[in-house]
Amino acid sequence: MPALEGIFTRYKKPVFNFALRFLANRAEAEDVASDVFFAVMSGKYHYTPKAKFSTWLFTVTRNACISRIRNSKKFFSLWFKSEEGDDQQMQLPDHNTLPAPDELIKKEQSVFIERALAHLPLGQREAIILKEFQDMSYEEIAKVLNCSLSNVKILIFRGRENLRREIKTSGLEELR
Repeated sequence: MPALEGIFTRYKKPVFNFALRFLANRAEAEDVASDVFFAVMSGKYHYTPKAKFSTWLFTVTRNACISRIRNSKKFFSLWFKSEEGDDQQMQLPDHNTLPAPDELIKKEQSVFIERALAHLPLGQREAIILKEFQDMSYEEIAKVLNCSLSNVKILIFRGRENLRREIKTSGLEELR
C-alpha cells in the first residue's frame, strides 16, 4: 500500500490539473481525478510497462474525461461559459488585503488563456495541455492521444496558432 500512497501523492495534482483544463469545470475535474485514482488503486486498470507510468496514467485520465463529457447532458456548458456567473474561473480576493496589481494582471491573463483553451478543438486542446501544462514530450503525447508523432506536432502547431489568434481577438495583449 505505500506504493499506491506514493503514486497518489505524486500524481494527484497533475491529474487534477489536467482534468480541470480539459473539462473547464472544477467539480467535474475533482470527480474525474477521484474516479481515476479509485479505478487505478482498485485494480480496474492494469499498468504494463510498455510506456512510462505517467503516460499511462494520463491516458486513463484522458479517457475518463472523455467519458464524462459523453455522459454529460451539459456538454456545451462545459466548453462555452457565459461572461456573467462564471464562478469556476473566478476567485474572490480576501477582503482584508487586496492583491498586488501584478497578481490581478496574472489572474486576468490566466482567465483569458483558460477561455482561449476552451475554444480550441478537442485534439488541439488535449495536445497543448499535455505539452505546456504537463510538460510531456511529443512521444508521450502521441501515446496518450493514441496517434502518430507527426499528428501530435500538427495538433500542437495548429493549437498554438489558434491560441495566438484567440488571445489576440480577446484583448489579452492589451494587458501586457
